[in-house]
Amino acid sequence: MFKKVLVSLSLLVVLFGVSACGKTISSYVLENMAEITEEYYFGENEDMVVTISKGQRESVYRVNGEATDLVDCALLTIRFKEENIRDAMALDITSQGTTVQVEAEYNSFNNTYMKDIVDDIALGDEVSVVYEGQTLALTKQNFSINSQKAIEIASETLSEELDALKSYNNFNGECYLRIINMKDNDFSDLYWCFTCVDREGNNITIILSTETGDVLASSLDENDE
Repeated sequence: MFKKVLVSLSLLVVLFGVSACGKTISSYVLENMAEITEEYYFGENEDMVVTISKGQRESVYRVNGEATDLVDCALLTIRFKEENIRDAMALDITSQGTTVQVEAEYNSFNNTYMKDIVDDIALGDEVSVVYEGQTLALTKQNFSINSQKAIEIASETLSEELDALKSYNNFNGECYLRIINMKDNDFSDLYWCFTCVDREGNNITIILSTETGDVLASSLDENDE
C-alpha cells in the first residue's frame, strides 16, 4: 500500500511539473496583471493635456506584489500646463452622441485631476471634452505594438528576473502595463511602461516603444551602474 501511495504521489509530481513547464513566462505575467491599459486616448492644447487609459485594474488597488480580481476601468487624467490647483474640476465628455458631466478629483501625488469614467460613458473612437468653454478632441491611439505584444516583449526581455519569481505553479509578483507620455521631459512620443512588483516590494521596470517594441530604458540598467 505504501509503495502504491508513493507511486501515486510521484505521478502527481511529474504531471504537475509537466503542466508548470508548459507555461511560458508571459502566461504567468498575464495571469498576474494588476493593471493593463488596452486602449489610450490623447488630446492636448495650450492649457492642458487630457488622456484616457482604458483597460482593467484591480478592484481593490494595492501595490503589494499580489494581483487580485480585475475590473474594467477608463481612467481620465487632466494635467494643466500651468498651476491650477483646486479640490475638483467639472467637465463634459462626449462620445458616440452622448454627453455627460463628470467631476475629476485633484491628485496631489502627480498634480493631475483623475476620474474613472468607465460607468459614466461608453467610449467610441471619437471623444471630446469641454472645460470652461474650451473643446478638446481626444485621439484614440493606434499603436503598432498593442498591449498583448508589449507584454510578450517585456516578458521575454525580463525572462530571467521574472522566472525567479516563479514558485512551483505560482508567481510571486504582480505586473502593470501602462502608457506614459513624456511631455514634461520634452519628449513627444507615448511609451509602454511595464513594471513588476514582488511580494517584498522590489520592482523592475522597462520602457518600450509603442511603434517598434524596442526597449528604450530599463531599471536593470540603473542597477548595473
